[in-house]
Amino acid sequence: MPDSEQPHRIIYVSLVFHPDPSASSILFTDLFRRLAGDSIQITVLTGFPSSRGSHASARLPRHEEVDGIRIERCGLRIAGKSSLLTRALSYGTFLAHSGWKLARTGRGATVVGGTDPPFTSIALWLGSHLGRYRYQVLLLDLYPDGLVGLGALGESSPVTRLWRWFNRRSYLRAGQLLVIGRDMAMLLSRRYGIDPQQVAYIPHWGAREAEMGRQSGFLAALGLEGKFVVQYSSNMGLWHDIDCFVHAADRLRADETIHFLFIGKGCRRAAAEALARDLRLTNITWLDFLPRERLSESLMACDLSLISLRAGLEGVAVPSKLYGILASGRAVVAQVPHESEVAYVIAEEKCGIVVMPGDVEALAAAISRLAHSPDVTAEMGRNAAAAYRNKYTIDRAVAAFRHVWHLA
Repeated sequence: MPDSEQPHRIIYVSLVFHPDPSASSILFTDLFRRLAGDSIQITVLTGFPSSRGSHASARLPRHEEVDGIRIERCGLRIAGKSSLLTRALSYGTFLAHSGWKLARTGRGATVVGGTDPPFTSIALWLGSHLGRYRYQVLLLDLYPDGLVGLGALGESSPVTRLWRWFNRRSYLRAGQLLVIGRDMAMLLSRRYGIDPQQVAYIPHWGAREAEMGRQSGFLAALGLEGKFVVQYSSNMGLWHDIDCFVHAADRLRADETIHFLFIGKGCRRAAAEALARDLRLTNITWLDFLPRERLSESLMACDLSLISLRAGLEGVAVPSKLYGILASGRAVVAQVPHESEVAYVIAEEKCGIVVMPGDVEALAAAISRLAHSPDVTAEMGRNAAAAYRNKYTIDRAVAAFRHVWHLA
């Protein structure tokens, strides 16, 4: 076809994509399915899932097309990335292989790097000098800032300073920085000196839309009918204070109308379960992640949803679970910094209560208040659903990316 009719090429670089079960994989697989078409050619340079389940690495081809998206898997097939060595091999081989592909095919395309692995923007910065392509960075998590916030790295340590030095240069060379939180934009300006004009804020979106209602069948199977169910359903990882939720359950153990339902896995779960056993709590039910097709059902299997983001992590990450909660029409109690995107959304939409990270008494009080104020809780749930419909659907995300990428 004539040059003027050539399809717009987008190359997305991220270690996780279909069929990886992680939240970011699900979000961007759905997004690109909506964007792919005759005038938009999407290629994803991704890695191999680390799980040993039905989509084990050994069974996946290096090249395939899924719903109009070209998927090219790079790096080594490594089942499990729990050790530093296997993680380093996974990151290193993925970035080297995808960088080699970009050097050959990146020119003339919109190259967009994610933040998994966390050195992607630096690899794009280095590779762009050789491949002569322009790139953008889609920031879902900020490193090393998250590790500094957790105390795993010192603010002035040589590793932190060198990492941020490379980050700043990769950010400045990027054509645009895309963020999913307004707190991220502020952090980029404050810590990295990035011009706000270089940053585009695209509101997060939900992974799956849901029909409002209480899924009593799900709760009946767990013996929780008639309870006020307080649910945390997400990764239980570094960013999240699951222990604080367990302590809140301990504070509320005398209230037999309230029951906690924790769904998910992650490095924080084992310690939280051990704490619950030590406290001899009987008001918590623990489940592993459910299949994606049951996500909507499980998110609605509660009266109140919980969100956690540790202190000092504002601008570092935006918990994606908020948007599934909004879609499900549930009130929220968020234990997050007040200057975080989640806190902004809850205040703007009047869909929940924000308490400071680590404040167990405030957390327990907020849960108890909503458990015994059904009209208030129901109104917050209606506000949540309205906010989702008006601002956070995948259709709105598609429109936002089309605008940023100048797609017809």
